[in-house]
Amino acid sequence: MPIKYKKASKLNDSQIALLKVKRTKWLFFGFCFYLLSQAYTIPILPVGISWAMWPCLSDLAIASIVFSFLFCYRYTLPSSSANRDIFILLIIILIGGILSYVHYLKFLLDWDSNGVRFGIFQIYRLVEFILLFWITAKIPLTSKRIEIMGRIVDIVLAFVCLGIFLTYARIIPLSTVTAHLPKVGAWMFYEAYGRSGAGKGLGFVGYNHAYTAAQVILLLSLRMHLALLKRENTFVNHIFILLTIIACFLSESRSGLAAILIYAIVYWSNNPKYLLKLLYTAVWIITIISTIGLQTFLLTSDENSVFERQKTLLEAGNADNLSGRDQIWMQRVSFINEQPWRWVFGSGFGAATDSGDNAHMLPLHIILETGVLGLFVFIVLFSNILNYLHKKEIGTKPFFWGTVSLLICSVSQETFYPVAALGHFLGFYLSSLAIVLRKEMILL
Repeated sequence: MPIKYKKASKLNDSQIALLKVKRTKWLFFGFCFYLLSQAYTIPILPVGISWAMWPCLSDLAIASIVFSFLFCYRYTLPSSSANRDIFILLIIILIGGILSYVHYLKFLLDWDSNGVRFGIFQIYRLVEFILLFWITAKIPLTSKRIEIMGRIVDIVLAFVCLGIFLTYARIIPLSTVTAHLPKVGAWMFYEAYGRSGAGKGLGFVGYNHAYTAAQVILLLSLRMHLALLKRENTFVNHIFILLTIIACFLSESRSGLAAILIYAIVYWSNNPKYLLKLLYTAVWIITIISTIGLQTFLLTSDENSVFERQKTLLEAGNADNLSGRDQIWMQRVSFINEQPWRWVFGSGFGAATDSGDNAHMLPLHIILETGVLGLFVFIVLFSNILNYLHKKEIGTKPFFWGTVSLLICSVSQETFYPVAALGHFLGFYLSSLAIVLRKEMILL
């Protein structure tokens, strides 16, 4: 034993770093699998106590990450101070969610209520996503690993955008995307759209177009961050921004389109010299599409065309364009007012569906389930996230502005909440955040 200790002590810093990288290769492969899984976030098997918990590729990838971590945790890196602070806040949120759920169960009269199942689902997702964040923050990264991740994210982003186009254009019928699943819960929407003959730009992401748009925005933000680290040709970034705008447009998510347009304006304002080239490229793309006649086939094939829906962004003050959200918001506020203590503690973690629909507004939904106390913790969490991103992210801070854009999305959806409609989005965001706020790369 003394001899082994003496030999180990002779290892220099570069040898120790190389050892950490070699011993964590399977952990890194598991994370690469997780990145690849973001291309197809539809459940793969109808197994579980609820349709909302059917496993998808991302669940398998997280399981492989955890399994690999158990065998190589000694060779991982300590988390950065930023990631440690965020991890502590996430644990506080998890504990708060559990206490809120227990309080809900304590006064529950009907044990067949939806909140019983959705509370378990949301706690399960939080545990899964927080664990993913914690492990991701410890993965040793080299310039080679950054390059590999960048290529994977490029492929996944292109594939997701292609899927949106193919399902909107009805080249791939929506019913075939979920043909392997029973028509249960929200997954029947794919079948319903397919039977109606309508095209929807949902792609292979999920049944909610808000998730589809948020997914491409997050992929773009991570892609831009990794491109900065690789010092890649920035013109490629602009091509991906243009592709993402088209994808968000075809997804029919108005909040998603507004968010990506804000993101693009901020990014292009920092890179004006490429704007003319990009506009030139866009003109050529539009010309080619018009020549082969796709503009009619894709954009005006239905009575309510995507143009008709997306142009309502210019009429944001018109209540008719809120798709009934104004009525949902008023109903949710009225429900909270019935018991004033709900403003403080909420109705219970997961209990929103017991009394109606989700709030379709992140701050209101947080208050609905966890009260102003929950909203306060959320504000503290994202204040810290934005502060760390602004201080530590280099260059044009693409992930920082991606986070700001996604927060803007949350004015009409539960973007950063573990609801079933947003699938694995929160987990993907947290793992991406762990990468952005990581320790410095290992130089070999």
